[in-house]
Amino acid sequence: MLGKYESMIVFAPTLSADEIESENKKILDLVVLHGGEIVKTDIIGKKQLAYEIAKYREGYYIINYFNLDTQKTHEIDRHYRLNERMLRYNIIKLDSEE
Repeated sequence: MLGKYESMIVFAPTLSADEIESENKKILDLVVLHGGEIVKTDIIGKKQLAYEIAKYREGYYIINYFNLDTQKTHEIDRHYRLNERMLRYNIIKLDSEE
């Protein structure tokens, strides 16, 4: 069963724009590989963090919206956990009205 998801990722601010784009493309490709569909990507850009994370005061924010089988989200989460370039991330299941 496909679910609607939002995933916000905070990348380390030391990455170049090309590196961030490449990292996000890997995520989007992984969603498609597991039978998902990309709805939209919002690139928020570099923002001040609320608190220091791994000695960084800023992070580069990207939000991806996608549809994916609810049983496949663990594959995306696994990729996030193994990626050392990400400071923080989340995967939120959206209500069908959103």
